[in-house]
Amino acid sequence: MKTKPKNFGNFFVRVGAGFLAFWLLSMGAFSLLLGQQRAELMAADIKDSADWYTGDYARYMLDSKEHEENDPAELRRMLKEQSYRRNSSDALMIVTAITDQGGNILQSDRWWLILTDDTDIDHMTDKEYLVDMSDQPQNVLEAIYIGSGVVDEESLPYDMRFEAWVDGDEAYLKSVTVRPYEEVNGELKLTDEVNTVECVYDADKMSDLPLKKLVLHRMSFPGHPGVSLTAKQVAADMTSPKRKEMRAWVENPSEASGAAPVVRPWLVRQYQRTMKYCDYVDGGYVMMSFAAEGCPLKACLSILVPAGVLSLILAILCAIILSCALLRVWRKQERVERVRRETTAALAHELKTPLSVLSATAELLGDNLAPEKQGHYLEVIRQQAQRMDGSVRQMLELSRLETGAKALRRTAFSLAELAQERLQAALPTDSTIRTEFAAQDKFEVNADRALLARALDALLENAVQHTPEGGCITVHLADGVLSVTNTGDAIPADALPRLWEAYYQADPSRSAKGDGLGLSIAKPCSICMASPAERRIPKSDRSSGSDLPINNKKPLERAVSVCQKSTILIFTLRAVARMK
Repeated sequence: MKTKPKNFGNFFVRVGAGFLAFWLLSMGAFSLLLGQQRAELMAADIKDSADWYTGDYARYMLDSKEHEENDPAELRRMLKEQSYRRNSSDALMIVTAITDQGGNILQSDRWWLILTDDTDIDHMTDKEYLVDMSDQPQNVLEAIYIGSGVVDEESLPYDMRFEAWVDGDEAYLKSVTVRPYEEVNGELKLTDEVNTVECVYDADKMSDLPLKKLVLHRMSFPGHPGVSLTAKQVAADMTSPKRKEMRAWVENPSEASGAAPVVRPWLVRQYQRTMKYCDYVDGGYVMMSFAAEGCPLKACLSILVPAGVLSLILAILCAIILSCALLRVWRKQERVERVRRETTAALAHELKTPLSVLSATAELLGDNLAPEKQGHYLEVIRQQAQRMDGSVRQMLELSRLETGAKALRRTAFSLAELAQERLQAALPTDSTIRTEFAAQDKFEVNADRALLARALDALLENAVQHTPEGGCITVHLADGVLSVTNTGDAIPADALPRLWEAYYQADPSRSAKGDGLGLSIAKPCSICMASPAERRIPKSDRSSGSDLPINNKKPLERAVSVCQKSTILIFTLRAVARMK
């Protein structure tokens, strides 16, 4: 059964999907764990803030003994102007309010402006007006924040003017005009750049109220002490739906008393109300309302984002490495499976002929033949049986060698003497092929002599088969390499990758010679595997051969390659042998 061809992309998609799923699960678990820890810390911070607001802060704001003024009206005014300033961020929002029993807002987490008629702030002779900015749009709040100069204390100042309707000590904005200063010859002068922003108001309700031009005296809003924020960020925070929702709760005593505290990795929430006594408020008692919501996971982004990016990169690298490894394994298995199929087919072909001869001879023996013919046919049966037995033995030997089932028997011997011995034994007695042998020294090695001899026999047998009469076979041992070269025809380039395969014949006309195993025996006998790791280029242009590297310090290199330059064929084999 043919397997579908695979490439790196196929493996990477499958492996990457697994790593991605693992990354998502691990990051999810890590995020929840980190979020839960941050949620517990956030809940503790919220509890401390609530205790301070309903404790020390309430005692200072509601007890007239804590203030120099004793006028109830003035104290109530001071209470209203003191907006609770709280460090706010995207992850945590706190909103508070104080209301009397009639539901009137005495203090709330709103944006308040205190305006005056007097442009000379130092004298403060004119009346002050209190302006609630909480319902104004974001662009108005941005303009006021910039004009107030709190964005950058080192920048040049702005001139900010207001048009507002006044009603007693309260005012309602119509427009805000902001003009920056510039420095000219060491003096500050107003620029021609004018930014006028129209505010939100009810014209019908303001029709009977006087319109005045006012300047900013001071400003009170839920600030962000120690946090550098832009005007846009502050304005967006003040006008956010969440803040408006929480403000509506704290300013309305008729609402439910609040839900139980929630502590989750994605949400921390605490709403509570407390009744407090105030000696300068009608009725004596006020409602202290505290609301807080936070997102622990958002607060952990500074940790989660780098950790997530780094772990994702590592996951991708692991997926790439594993995909490459799986691809190599698959390709190796594919090669093994292809060789197995081809070997099975070749073995079946090899056994077909002797089996046919055996069958035909057995039928002939059933006839009444003369004794001398019976003896001839019995000899034919014996020869064919030996041929089949030899083929099967060769295949079993090849299988044991390739799987590593055959144990190595290491002994010390001279590789030069072994090579010379096998070279002499390889040539037929009537052959006209010349041989040459050269070695720098004996090259004492510690290896399996029988297997190494088998490898040399296979190489020399291949050289003999492909060397014409009158040609030459050369064995050379020098510089850690034993080379077997021979003169002969060039091997086709498309045949080079398959020379190690059992029963493969580059020239089908030679199929009658040998058992078909050829170099496939040499490779496992020298304990080698084919890989394109090393290439050796010979000096001759009319030879083919094989190199066996030898190293006197460490195990021989695990490298095998087949390459050809012009008519040159080189085999580089790796043998498990060590110099003494």
